[in-house]
Amino acid sequence: MQSQPILDKVEIKSEALTYSEVIEIPIVDKDKLFIRGREWFNENFKSSRNVLQIEDKETGELAGKGIMSIKTSYRSLGDRPYHADVSFTMNVWVKDGKYKYEISNFEAGGTQQVYRGPITTSNDLKAQMIGLSKEKANDAYLKLKKEVDKEANLMIASLKKKMAQESNASNW
Repeated sequence: MQSQPILDKVEIKSEALTYSEVIEIPIVDKDKLFIRGREWFNENFKSSRNVLQIEDKETGELAGKGIMSIKTSYRSLGDRPYHADVSFTMNVWVKDGKYKYEISNFEAGGTQQVYRGPITTSNDLKAQMIGLSKEKANDAYLKLKKEVDKEANLMIASLKKKMAQESNASNW
């Protein structure tokens, strides 16, 4: 069995990749937005790898850590598929009539990844991966980053949809 190339050293001079936005939802109070946000976390952070860590109704903060399972590939005598676990932090803050989300701290880790390290705003990875040229290493990083972007945007879309809908919670 041929082993996958691994990251040898990395020099990253860019900012951490972060998705953040303030969304206004007029006439919806903080308590209702908090319940909607908590429901979203409960629906999307279901496994032991995705955990809601902060649930503070008074401050309006919800925060969790999760892991995206990314399927991508790298070029080495053809395309070679690999699986990457990318950890991230998700925060939601609510106030009367609006909320803010932030997804950040993306980090590829584990033992099977071709690339291990932060996912940043840079499109030029300054790294060597044993067994891959700089061009192929950068290509592998960009493919991983593109898949992270897709997953992050799917999460954002589902959060926006949930936050715009009435809660399923009963008021018994």
